[in-house]
Amino acid sequence: MFRIYPAVDIKGGRCVRLLRGDLGKVTVFSDRPWEMALRWRDEGASFLHVVDLDGAVEGRPVNLRSVERILREVDIPVQVGGGVRTLEDARLLLEMGAARVIMGTRTLSDPLFLRRAAEALGERLVVSLDMRGRRVAVGGWTRELDSPLQHLVDELVSCGVRRVLHTDVLRDGTLEGHAGNLPGELLGRGLGVIVAGGISSRGDILRLKELAELGVEGAVIGRALYEGAVTLAELLDLEE
Repeated sequence: MFRIYPAVDIKGGRCVRLLRGDLGKVTVFSDRPWEMALRWRDEGASFLHVVDLDGAVEGRPVNLRSVERILREVDIPVQVGGGVRTLEDARLLLEMGAARVIMGTRTLSDPLFLRRAAEALGERLVVSLDMRGRRVAVGGWTRELDSPLQHLVDELVSCGVRRVLHTDVLRDGTLEGHAGNLPGELLGRGLGVIVAGGISSRGDILRLKELAELGVEGAVIGRALYEGAVTLAELLDLEE
């Protein structure tokens, strides 16, 4: 099923959006992230995307209180990421009620851990590929890996990863739109691909849906919803 994932990004306990992942360029939309999560649920969202931005930088979950309240308050599935670098932290989030856990930095840097995580979490694991051009960014987008994307994707497939999140860092939070141009290495590999970064219109979603046969199964949308460039109601009929 193709899904629309409203994003709730948390920094300092508040719901924010960043510009191109820059922690110094923050727009605050709410002091109560769980209320934003409830808003998207009430407007018809079938799944939410929640990220602990402080955790992504520090390498451990930081905003657990806010995340836990979201998981307690909403009654739809939620995928959670940001600083999840151990199986213990992943299991904690799942025990709190997360439907999926997003892991990036360690899964992409440690092949043995990647295999363990894929075996332990199965369908509940989403591996995050945050890309700045052709380079994969990790550590809260603070550094880039030397490994070619093809090598990383081959590792994911070999280890049995079933789903990835591809974020175009250079478009994230810009409202510039998404052209539907995804790295060919991700498509047709048996991976479910969720796309994020710059998505701001119904047309962006339609272009991504054209790639559904190659594995694209959803889109994360953030600033466009918060600033009213598009409404969730305008997009939900594209879920199927």
